[in-house]
Amino acid sequence: MSDKEKNLVKTEQEPKSKPYTLRKLDGDDLWPVLDIVGKVLPDDLAPMFMDIATGDKDVSEVGGVVAVRMVKAIIQNLGTVKEEVYAFLSDVSGLSKDEIIALGMMAVPKMIWDIFNAEKDFFGQQA
Repeated sequence: MSDKEKNLVKTEQEPKSKPYTLRKLDGDDLWPVLDIVGKVLPDDLAPMFMDIATGDKDVSEVGGVVAVRMVKAIIQNLGTVKEEVYAFLSDVSGLSKDEIIALGMMAVPKMIWDIFNAEKDFFGQQA
């Protein structure tokens, strides 16, 4: 194997670095997160929880419906929080909205995923 081929193999195996860094979330980050979540979640979940409380349905019956409605509502409502998401990501990354957009279509979901995974205590996940 030539030196050039060895370098190609080595380069392909090296992990790609991310084009952004994210700071640790703090107490003030709670408010924009709640604002974003409040705008994307469906308003009509209360009746489903009443069905559980009254015994008309069990948790497993309602759970699937809630999950489907939440996913649908989040997808439908994401566009309404676009500016809030950019502002939040800009704050935690130090990048401007235009710099985030320039990173490509998958940058926003990757950044959100990275924040969610890095901040298990903030989002109430068990480590």
